[in-house]
Amino acid sequence: MMTGDQMRQESPPTQTIKQLLDRAPRGTVHRGRIPLGSRASGADIALSYIVVIGREPGPTLWINGQVHGTEVCAIVAGIEFCRQLDPGQMAGNIVFTASGNPLALESRTWATQQDFGQNLDTSFPGRPDGFITERMAHRLFGEIVAVRPDLLLSMHAQGTDFSSKIYGVYKLPPNSPVEPSDLYRFLRIFEPFAICHMRVGPEAGEHPGHHAGALDYQAMAQGIPAFMVEFGVAQRSTPEEVRFGVRCYFGICAELGILAAEHKTTGSSHSRLVTSRGHLNVDVGGLWQSDLTPGALVKAGDPIGTITDFTGVVIDTVSMPMDVLLIAVRQDPVVHSGDSVAYLAKQWSSLDLP
Repeated sequence: MMTGDQMRQESPPTQTIKQLLDRAPRGTVHRGRIPLGSRASGADIALSYIVVIGREPGPTLWINGQVHGTEVCAIVAGIEFCRQLDPGQMAGNIVFTASGNPLALESRTWATQQDFGQNLDTSFPGRPDGFITERMAHRLFGEIVAVRPDLLLSMHAQGTDFSSKIYGVYKLPPNSPVEPSDLYRFLRIFEPFAICHMRVGPEAGEHPGHHAGALDYQAMAQGIPAFMVEFGVAQRSTPEEVRFGVRCYFGICAELGILAAEHKTTGSSHSRLVTSRGHLNVDVGGLWQSDLTPGALVKAGDPIGTITDFTGVVIDTVSMPMDVLLIAVRQDPVVHSGDSVAYLAKQWSSLDLP
């Protein structure tokens, strides 16, 4: 059998995974690393992969465990999921790339520090001769486009300063052949309390940055169905979350037809479709406190939390002029002017899931 290293040496620069899927025998599992460059010490910078090729041909699912270095829960769940797979019982393929951002992962930082902290998830499709973040984006995206999976999961996690429930995010590039309804049957498997249609453009105001450079957006622009899942909290992985993630991955495979129907999960039949969201940024610094939890509906003018100064005086009671749905709530009490204390939905509607 040809090894992953041999195939990598013979493959075109951006088609290592495709060559494996095209050449390797059916019913096999392959693990390897795709070199991206080197550190000052000479150690490799590389993308790790697990490729599970089913006994029978069929669809391909690609799971990318993280684009931000602190988002680790989906990686642990993905490795355990691949460990439990039996390729002899599969009709199709699973590709799991643990991290699109190995430098940030190893430094325990959200973004890569070598290139001014560029956000990998605003850098796709990347550049082969740019900063290292752009090179990582270019290599990962080239591998994905060469394969053209039937579904791409871009896994994320909530920031360490916040608490949240699992929710999904999708973006719609102009003229993409993929419809939201194509994604809902997969999104429901993660039991999201909300599904956010993220607007992309300078007028959107949801996040700073160039979000047309997101992995899922660029995949959708290529006609590859893709969405994000905010799964767990950054820098943390609990056994319960890992077990749930494994169950969801099995459910996605059953929905695609890669695995037998016995692996199907009911998921959620109902969620909320969020069409406008944003950060709640405070005007004064101090100690933030809130009794509210993610998923709470807050009426216009009702307090979301308070800021107290270090003499014990409440200096601000934070509220919104419209009804909002809390997506995430800050847990770190120390805040400065301009910090976000909540991530919230401003417009949403009821959504039935297939």
